Amino acid sequence: MGIEENKAVVRSWFDAVNRGDEAAILATTADDFQFMTMARQPEWLLYNWNREQFSKVPSTMSTVLTSPIQLRIVEMTAEGDRVAVEAETDMEMLNGRRYNNAYHFVFKLRDGKFTEVREYSCSYLAQSCFGAVTPDDPAASRMADA
Repeated sequence: MGIEENKAVVRSWFDAVNRGDEAAILATTADDFQFMTMARQPEWLLYNWNREQFSKVPSTMSTVLTSPIQLRIVEMTAEGDRVAVEAETDMEMLNGRRYNNAYHFVFKLRDGKFTEVREYSCSYLAQSCFGAVTPDDPAASRMADA
């Protein structure tokens, strides 16, 4: 697939996240998919998720927000099988805190599906807002002070 097709797949993922569409998110990933956060600390933020876990994250995070999480693409650059995206979110949490993180995602694609996504974001903000994001058990996800 070409660069423009790869960018279209990435845009479709953002659209699926913003709709909370787990099936559409899952459809963007290859069987051998891996998601990694590139945080260094705290240890609980060092996520390494498979495709099923990755597809559940937006709805899991939304359980502690006043409305479903929305990600906005700021800039997108692509070369070969890689697409880099600067994105942001600005959401209100159930406890009144503001979760307004900035992200840099690196998507690696093969045959129109993600094989790898690496996320760079503000780990301090994530730690101060979330106590856990647990896609295998959404009920275990919580706000930092909950």
